[in-house]
Amino acid sequence: MNLRRLSLPLVVLCAWMATVPPAGAHRLDEYLQATLIGVTPDGIDVEMQLTPGVATLPVLMAVIDQDRDGRISPGEERAYAGRVAREVELRVDGVPAPLLLTESNFPTLEAMREGLGTIRMKLHAARSGHALRFENHHLPQVSVYLVNCLAAPADGLVVRRQKRDEVQRSIEFEYSFGAGAVAALRAASIAPGSFWPAAIGMLLVARMAVLIYRTKHDKRDSKSSKVKSL
Repeated sequence: MNLRRLSLPLVVLCAWMATVPPAGAHRLDEYLQATLIGVTPDGIDVEMQLTPGVATLPVLMAVIDQDRDGRISPGEERAYAGRVAREVELRVDGVPAPLLLTESNFPTLEAMREGLGTIRMKLHAARSGHALRFENHHLPQVSVYLVNCLAAPADGLVVRRQKRDEVQRSIEFEYSFGAGAVAALRAASIAPGSFWPAAIGMLLVARMAVLIYRTKHDKRDSKSSKVKSL
């Protein structure tokens, strides 16, 4: 899927959302795990950005820094990326589709101590079909999640019945490709870093809308219960 061929209205929205700073947009006591899923006729591409808040870094370091030397070695980076890959689950047409880690990049420890460091991972499953379900099981005790599927109409990908759970640990949807889409998508992949600030900003806005709705709903329920008690 070539994100450069997104429709103009979406590109304009993304450009506006690029002004939202993703690293500073989450709470300091949360581990923000944002996932984008790209679908092609040849397989599934999953890109994750994991940003620990300052208060959650000690928890994360306890998981990553196995020798307790206060640093993250290349071996520890590989081990942690492998753990994340094992703790996310992908099913295509109801059948488990193993995700292969293809790339991982870790920020400096100093950046993470400032709440600005993001771990980036790319995974791929060489399987495609007509229905997909993705779920993230990694560190639920300290994490908040964002997940979305990127669909560019120009690529012939049609996504239907998209559904997420309330905390966005999981997403499921049906999909199909229009005529001629297979040839156009043979070399498709998720576009690199430049699109991510906009994409995460869009996900954060969606999550904020859900939180605002829930807050208003809880307030209405509270007022209703007070009226009944009177």
